[in-house]
Amino acid sequence: MRWIEISPGFACNCRCSGCFSCSAEAGAQMDWAEVQRWLYFGRERGAKHLWLSGGEPTLRRDFRKTLKLAKHLGYERIKVQTNGMLFAYEGFAERAVAAGMNEVNLLLKSLDPKVHDALNRTPRSHELLTAGLEQLRLAARDAPLRLEGDFLMTTRNWSELPAVVAHYADRGLVHFNIWLFSLVDQGSRDLRRLVPKVSDCMAAMVEASDVARAHGATLCSLNTPHCMVPPSHWSMQFNAAGMDLAVVNPGGHVFMLEKSSIEQGVYVDRCDACAVRKWCLGMRSDYLAVHGDSELTPVSAEAAAGVDPRGSVLEI
Repeated sequence: MRWIEISPGFACNCRCSGCFSCSAEAGAQMDWAEVQRWLYFGRERGAKHLWLSGGEPTLRRDFRKTLKLAKHLGYERIKVQTNGMLFAYEGFAERAVAAGMNEVNLLLKSLDPKVHDALNRTPRSHELLTAGLEQLRLAARDAPLRLEGDFLMTTRNWSELPAVVAHYADRGLVHFNIWLFSLVDQGSRDLRRLVPKVSDCMAAMVEASDVARAHGATLCSLNTPHCMVPPSHWSMQFNAAGMDLAVVNPGGHVFMLEKSSIEQGVYVDRCDACAVRKWCLGMRSDYLAVHGDSELTPVSAEAAAGVDPRGSVLEI
C-alpha cells in the first residue's frame, strides 16, 4: 500500500447530482477513534500518502486534528479532496496548511457560475470556490501547497474542459483529473441525460491535455478505455492499480481503488482482440447501459506499436 484514502463520512454542504453523499445515511460517519485507527493502519501497512475525502472532509470538527496526526505519523503527501467552499473563510486555509495539509483537490464543474451551482445543486458554490482558491493561493505563499483540480465531465460542461484547464492552470493548479459522470451513486433519480458520450468529448479532452502541458501542468483521464483515446495521448490514461491505494469508508469498508465500482469496468467479447487489453480497465457498466458498446473497438498491434499504454499514476 502506497496511498490510503480515508473517507470519514458522507456529510456535505453541496448536493451534487450523482453523488453518493446525497443518498447516504447522515449517520454514516467515523468517530475520531476510528479515524485514528485508520491513520495508524495506513502507516503500519506502509502507506506514505494520505487522501482525505468524503463527503466534504472540511466540515468535520476533527478535520485539523486529522491533518495534525497524519503529519505526526509521517505521511508525506496529505491531500484533501474538497469543494473548496469553507476555504473561502479567512484563516481556514492557513490553519489547515499549518496543521499538515500540503495538497488540495478542488472540485471544478464549470466556469459559468449558473452551471457550476446547478450541478452542485448549491447556490453560491462557485462564488465560494473562487474565494476559497484565492485564500489557498495566499496560504501557499508561506508553505508548500500543491493545488489540483477534479473536473466531473457531464453533458452540460464537457465542451468547457480546455477553457477550465487554462483558467485554473493560470491560477496555480498543476494537475487535473477528468472524471466521467457516473450513475453508480445516482440513487432514485434518473440522471442518464448527464452522461456524455466519450467519443463526442474526446477532441475536447485531447485539447485540454495539450493545454495543461502548455501550462506546465499534467492531466489524466479516468473511465476512458484505451480504444476511445488516441494513442498519442495514452499518457493521460489513469492507472488506478499503479497508485496502490486502499480506500476506507465508514463502517470499515476497505477496498483497493482498482476494485471500485467506479474504476472497474467490463469488457465485451471483441476486447479480447485488443493489443492493449491487459492495461485497459474496460468501461463502466452504467455507461454501457446508456450508450451501448459501439465505441469499443480493439486497438491493433500496429496502432499500439511504440506507445506506452500504462497511463499515468497520481504520484507526479
